[in-house]
Amino acid sequence: MPLGRAKNSRWVAVLAVVVIPVLTVNARSHPERRAFARTTWDSVYSMPQAGRGESAYAKTCARCHGAALGGGDEATPLAGTTFLGNWNGQALSDLQKRIIETMPSDTVGIYDRKLVTDVIAFLLKSNGFPAGAADLTTEPDTLKTITFTVDKKTP
Repeated sequence: MPLGRAKNSRWVAVLAVVVIPVLTVNARSHPERRAFARTTWDSVYSMPQAGRGESAYAKTCARCHGAALGGGDEATPLAGTTFLGNWNGQALSDLQKRIIETMPSDTVGIYDRKLVTDVIAFLLKSNGFPAGAADLTTEPDTLKTITFTVDKKTP
């Protein structure tokens, strides 16, 4: 092996021995840094999905929450400062779980995960969060890594 490559190989080995353990310890000692890989500002849903969610919302949610997402007698608003404040800092999995386990109030649990996730995409769109190329996942474990964040700067 030429001398230059031998020196480079040694540096790579030194970096692997020194840097990788430091990075690993840093990630373990600061779990909050990796708890939320993305936020609602990271274009986590697609426009076609939000469109499906809007149709589903009109058929399943609007009777209580209103066509304009403003809430009703006992139903909370799903757009605006109250909604944003209620969910700020929580994982999208929490919102998905809440809808699946409590809606509709007269026949709880009849909505499947895909419908609920499409409705969440519509809610994100309605509250001004940007769309991206891919659909929001239906998987709760992945949704745990996406935080609902009102402020673009704070996850």
